[in-house]
Amino acid sequence: MSTFTPARRLAANLSSSLAASRWLPYALFAGLVTMWAYNYVVMKVTLQAATPITHLIIRTAIGSLTLFGVLLARGHGLRPQRLREVCQVGLSSNFLYGLAVTLALVAGAAGRTSVLVFTMPFWVALLSRWLLAEPFSRNALRAMAAGFAGLMLIVAPWQLHGGMLPMLCAVLAGLFWALGSVLSKRASLRGQLDSLNFSGWQALVALLPLPLLLPFADFAGIHWSPAFVLGMVYSGVFSSAVGWLAWLWLLRRLPASTLSFNALVIPVLAVGMAAYSLGEWPRPDELLGMLLIGAGIVLIARR
Repeated sequence: MSTFTPARRLAANLSSSLAASRWLPYALFAGLVTMWAYNYVVMKVTLQAATPITHLIIRTAIGSLTLFGVLLARGHGLRPQRLREVCQVGLSSNFLYGLAVTLALVAGAAGRTSVLVFTMPFWVALLSRWLLAEPFSRNALRAMAAGFAGLMLIVAPWQLHGGMLPMLCAVLAGLFWALGSVLSKRASLRGQLDSLNFSGWQALVALLPLPLLLPFADFAGIHWSPAFVLGMVYSGVFSSAVGWLAWLWLLRRLPASTLSFNALVIPVLAVGMAAYSLGEWPRPDELLGMLLIGAGIVLIARR
């Protein structure tokens, strides 16, 4: 005869469910960073078929319309929440972030400069202390130093050609992404927030400035192919729409600075994926940079 009573079985099930829910954010985060890292490979391939501004408009439109379409399909709760914060996040995380990355590409920094957007975790740490009053420990300072040194070794901005403008645009992209993430976190802390409603409306706001970029687009010059279409769907639907929903969900459950520091693993994965898919094998200094970033992740996890 089993020694488990119904009460004990219920307790065991509840314990198992709690353990699973505790690990769910980390599992989702692992999938998210993998998807975002591979997006660098996808963007590098699809940018060969379209100009950067054209690529930006298509990618933003696909991602934004997907998010808002999901909100419409739900059929209720369509009225925007926190309209002021929706506009702030939509313009910073979507439009200005995408525009800054595009300007970096237009300036001729189509390769490693885009990875400079992952100065984002350092901006998040600073903005979180100011806007969210999150603690900033000694381990966080050490993590910042190790992570920044590692990122610089991977990106090697001293080897880039084209001056300071592309690097500045890429760093600004990281700042805009960080600002949107911190503002999203602050909005969720101020009371009940419908993540899908918030995401859908901020995505719609990001569409509003796109007509200003139409004179610089070249839709007739797109080299259409199945690979290009699939790549734009990946970047627009999965990396942009699904990725943003997952990021916003994680921001509500994990500290913004910790989440963003651990996102430093993305350029490490991106370098590995580029080596495997595109033959861009890392240099010894890049490998050292990966180790430094790993050290920073360990330090921030122990905060």
